[in-house]
Amino acid sequence: MSESEFRMAWQELKHADLFDARARLSIKDLRSIYENFNEFRLFLEHKPSLQGRLFVEIACATGELYRYMHRYHPEFTYRGFDISRPAVERARQKYPDGQFDLCKEDLSDVIALNLKPAVVFARDVVHHQPDNAFKYLERLLSISNEATILRLRTRDKGETILDPDLSCQWHYNHWVPYIVMNIDEVVDVICKTIPVRRIDIVKHYQQLGGHIGRYLPKECYYPETGTAETAVYIERTNREVTRPEIRVSSREDYTGPLASPLWLRAGRFLRRKLWNR
Repeated sequence: MSESEFRMAWQELKHADLFDARARLSIKDLRSIYENFNEFRLFLEHKPSLQGRLFVEIACATGELYRYMHRYHPEFTYRGFDISRPAVERARQKYPDGQFDLCKEDLSDVIALNLKPAVVFARDVVHHQPDNAFKYLERLLSISNEATILRLRTRDKGETILDPDLSCQWHYNHWVPYIVMNIDEVVDVICKTIPVRRIDIVKHYQQLGGHIGRYLPKECYYPETGTAETAVYIERTNREVTRPEIRVSSREDYTGPLASPLWLRAGRFLRRKLWNR
């Protein structure tokens, strides 16, 4: 897989169209969907302890998180970054009062801004990196001043396979990386990169292999590997900590009364079928 092929996938208009489906939802329905994700539950749980008021989203897509934050958490200033020009342009058109910017693939321009946000939020970003998912994670961690919130793809057993030719997914007629990271390796990298007070890990266990155009190592099909969509809340500290508090639990996403509306799920399914022909 060439790195240019990976980059081209996110420049497709189909990418913006897929994420823009939620623009048709009412703000109440949007809230119900977001707050049924484990990473948002972690944000709500830890929100009272946050001191700063800058919320940075890496991979903001078409800006629907801005709509949610503006309505329900207006005390935060939102800023979104993405490598996808079509997605950023769509976000700017819909929400001219928001701040959405293109960024470099390695986040060097975001890091150089030295924003020191209270929260860096990166959902479904790290596992799509073509160079080295752990190096990208290190760069992400350097941006936040207080907390980093992630959704990753993880495995309990077996080493991380970083080769995107062996672990990938078919998106918009392009192969893109789909890296399933060993959760212990993730924790080691976090603790070596920044001073950490607490790490909260919430796993939604599921078989990751074989779904939605994924081509993954065979062990990612086996239940004993312990693959999961995993939310991680990382709280930084300015104090010296010998051993951070690490809390691990499991619970499913989409457990609220709305979950994802049937029409929205059906629409996503049909679009994928048509686009992947």
